[in-house]
This record gives sequence, C-alpha cells and structure tokens, in this order.
Amino acid sequence: MAAVKSYVDVLLSPSTQHYLSNHTMNCVQVGQLYNTVSAAFWRADFWLPPGIEWELMEENEEMPMPNFYDVWVYPLLLSVLMVLLHSFIIQPYLMEPLATVAGISNKRPSPPAACPILETLYSRHGIKPSDSQVKEATNASGMTRRQVERWLRRRHRLAQPTPFEKFADSGFNLMCHLITGIYGWCTILHKPWVSDISQTYIGHPYHPLDNEVWWYYILGLSYFWAATFMQIHLPGRSTSDKAQMMLHHLFTILLMVFSWACNFVRAGTLVLLVHDVADIPLLTGKMCVYGGFSILQDLCLVLFIIVWVITRCYLYPFWFMRALIFDFAPINETRSISVFMVLLVGLLIINIIWTVLIVGVIIRKIKEGSVQDVRSDVEATDTEEEEKEVEETLMPALHAKPKAD
Repeated sequence: MAAVKSYVDVLLSPSTQHYLSNHTMNCVQVGQLYNTVSAAFWRADFWLPPGIEWELMEENEEMPMPNFYDVWVYPLLLSVLMVLLHSFIIQPYLMEPLATVAGISNKRPSPPAACPILETLYSRHGIKPSDSQVKEATNASGMTRRQVERWLRRRHRLAQPTPFEKFADSGFNLMCHLITGIYGWCTILHKPWVSDISQTYIGHPYHPLDNEVWWYYILGLSYFWAATFMQIHLPGRSTSDKAQMMLHHLFTILLMVFSWACNFVRAGTLVLLVHDVADIPLLTGKMCVYGGFSILQDLCLVLFIIVWVITRCYLYPFWFMRALIFDFAPINETRSISVFMVLLVGLLIINIIWTVLIVGVIIRKIKEGSVQDVRSDVEATDTEEEEKEVEETLMPALHAKPKAD
C-alpha cells in the first residue's frame, strides 16, 4: 500500500534499509512480517469506499490530502518535546513558582519507619490487603494489626501527589487545552462542515486538507501521546482511574490515526472540538481549589457543568453521533465504518460513566455540603493525624475523571 508506511519506511533511508536487509537476517524477517501484516491490515477494500485504492489518496498539487507520514512522525516528535518542556521548563519555571505565589504548600507527610515486610505488602496489595495477609504481616513484623494498618495508610499518603504537585500538573494540562481549544474554535468553527454536518461525509474521501486543519490534528494528537506517556508514571492515581484514562487516550489516538488515513478528518475535528472545551473550566477549577480561591472555584464549577452538558451530553450523542448513525452509515459502503462506530461508541460510554460520576458528586455535595475525592480510598489517619481526612470539594473529586481529553 503506497500511502500507508511504517516507522522504518519513514525514519530510515532506502540505503540504510538495504544495508540492514543484507546484514541482519532478523531485520529481513521482521520486515517481511511487517509487510505481510500491514498489507492484510490496510486493505483498501476495507478502509476506503469501493473502487478507490490508496494511490488515489496520495497528496497532489490539485487537492492536498492527508499524508500518512505526518500522523506517525510529527505527533510523536512533538509529544516528546511536550514531555521535555513539561519536565524541565514549564513545571519548574512556571507552574511551581505560580503554586508558591498562590501559597500552596509542598510539604509531604513524614514517611513511616522502614519495614521491608510491610513495603512488600503495600507494593502488592496497597492499603486494602485481605485479613489473612494482614495477619501474616503482623506475625512476620511483630506489630499489632492496628500498627500494620496505620503503617500502610501512612505509606499510601506518602505516595499521593501533594496539592502543590496537583496544581502544577493541572496547570500544564490547562495550557495544552487552552492552546488546542482556542486554536480549534478560532480556526475550525467557521468551516462549512460545522454548520452543515453532512459536509463531513458528502464527497468523501476527496476532501482537501488545509493547513489549519493539519495543525489542529497534529497538535491534538501530540497532546494525547504526551498525556499518555506522562500518565504511565503519574503517582497517586488508582488503577481504575489510570485504566479509564489510558482507554480514553487509546480510543482517541486510534480514531485520529484511522480518520487521518481514511480522510475522515472533518469528522475528527468535530470530535476534538466537542471534547476539548469542557476541560478548560474543569482544570481551571481544580487549580482554584488547590489554591484556595473558593469564589472562582464555584464559578468554574457552574461553567464546567453547563459546558459539559452542552458538549458531552448533547452535541456529541445527539448531533454528531446521530448524524453518523442515521444519516451517514445507511448510505456508506465503506466497511471500515464499523471500526469508527465501535471507537466512537466507546468514547460515548466513557462519557456516560463520567456523567454518572459527576451527577453523583453533585448530589452528594447538595446533601452534605462537601464531597470526598472519589479517587482516594477513605481511610482514618494515624495517631499524629486523628482527625479525618478533610473532604475535598467537587473539583478535586472530578480529578478522577480521566480526560483532560
């Protein structure tokens, strides 16, 4: 397939590939395997409308089309740059000084006494080991059950990010969403397929790709790659939270890559627009919570709920998905539409799960006046901290919501 190539094709010159092929038997075998799998996966009769081959999708002077090189190379390079900027410039020289000015403490709790037995127990089972495992630990360590449970709680608190770190992390994500969100709404909102959604599929796949859409796609995909890389080592998040976020990123990345390859880019821009905007008041609200700005926090909360309902609960299912299912799918003969449907429905399910979570938190806030961060396990503190953990307000509770996507 001429239009879809691998990282080997993109990053290595023909002479280098020829040298490796001649001098490395494994490289030849891997190359042959890749070609076989790639040809089977990227079948034109599956991904493209009947009678259209990949060669017809290549970029030309008369009609600029998505270049598959671009979606493989540039987002990954930019995502690495984002991670480096996050770690060495934005966090230490912008977000952390801003958190200091806001008066947010970066003090971490004191660690529990070193105990290899309990450290092993914590690494395997966290703060919720079974009764038999706790009993084993008490016998091996010589501690009482209460002392073991207290040790596990203190070790867990030590692993959690501080409000200082949460503020800085939210600030970086807010910067990314502001850049992509403002750019998207300023450049994509005037496109004809926004006012007439039928333009996303009429004339497909021969839709010209302009520079504005190219940059919007590349920037959006770069952020999702960077967020995925940083999520892997992000401390303090539960396994379920990480799984939801990784699943959300996976769906989004696959949707963007596949839609780029098949030139469903117009539909992809609408998905990005709908999903980007709610994260801006959410992340702003989180920063206000960590900084103690209660008035701004409440304003951001109200704005977030309004934007979420409009974009995630109305526009995505009843505008975009409705047009795809009832207008486009019945007249489309492309077999790959089933792949896009599965991924888009997957995003819809995640949005529904988050909406239920948000409604539950709001109801709890109305009844009790405050809510706990649904990410964290509810636990009593040790003797030095006999008071219960201060309940956080709605914004940090929504910190469990994976998408900043």
